Amino acid sequence: MSAAAFAKRILAAHKVLIMTHLRPDGDALGSTFAMRGFLRSCGIEADVLLPGGMPNRYRALCTGELTAVAPEELEQFDLIISQDCANSERLGCGETLSLELLKKHDLINIDHHAKSSIGIAEAWVDDHAASTCTMVAEILLASGREIPPECATFLLAGMMTDTGCFCFANTDGRALRAAAAMTDRGADVEKVANALFFSKDLQQLQFEAELVTSCLKTACNGKFAYIFIPDELLLKYDFDLREDEGLIDIVRSVNGATVAMLSHRRPDGIRISLRSKDKNFPVGPIARKFGGGGHEMAAGCTLNVNSFDEALQFLLPEISALLNQSA
Repeated sequence: MSAAAFAKRILAAHKVLIMTHLRPDGDALGSTFAMRGFLRSCGIEADVLLPGGMPNRYRALCTGELTAVAPEELEQFDLIISQDCANSERLGCGETLSLELLKKHDLINIDHHAKSSIGIAEAWVDDHAASTCTMVAEILLASGREIPPECATFLLAGMMTDTGCFCFANTDGRALRAAAAMTDRGADVEKVANALFFSKDLQQLQFEAELVTSCLKTACNGKFAYIFIPDELLLKYDFDLREDEGLIDIVRSVNGATVAMLSHRRPDGIRISLRSKDKNFPVGPIARKFGGGGHEMAAGCTLNVNSFDEALQFLLPEISALLNQSA
């Protein structure tokens, strides 16, 4: 489907439920709240479902989400939209709902992840888009309706987080044109920058300082930089892992490192986040090899092992092989 087709589709609805992936990032939140705000401005009832709640760093921008929807309540929605979610395991529908149940209703999908496999038949998946917010901006523009400044701000926030403030390799003319269009429609660049990039609690800064001092390591002649976040450090600073967006950029900034990794313990194993600074060394295939997903330059997976050392035994040979290949 095209942006214009999706615009026509959503404007035909009367009440819409919008959802995204678990532990939502800026692109997920920006796209869902922009869609909600736009639909409401068009006289269409709309709600955002976030079962895990809102990460604190986005509270200055996004408010008013639902944290649960009962199965019988789905009947009141004549359209359900999934945004920025690449697989069914990560869809944030809560304990009371399931993808199978959602599929019994009118369900569509908008996503920009490579190898998106959520399994929704009616979908617009474009892995050439720098962000889902870019795609949603194109849908809103194609509608011909006015885009409220608040919605433009949400979309700009998602574009900025997914492109690293337009510094990552996924930044292209399409992304910049979408950002310019949102700025022209009143997106508050200063508000986004202050809320997401220039505001941290002192405790978080102290946590990050000790994390780098105590946990940052390198391998592969400095081309691979990585951090495992120990449980005791999380407890010491009462750090909520829902707030970990941006932590990996600290690792990524190590001079000479091409691949960066951030990891932590979860009940189901060791969670791995990977980033590459060079398109000739994509980390997406490594994440997918271990059952994960994401983009070529930014991906993740969860390894069902008991310790970080075990996880490293699986990952280090793959990363070493990647970095030793000819560009």
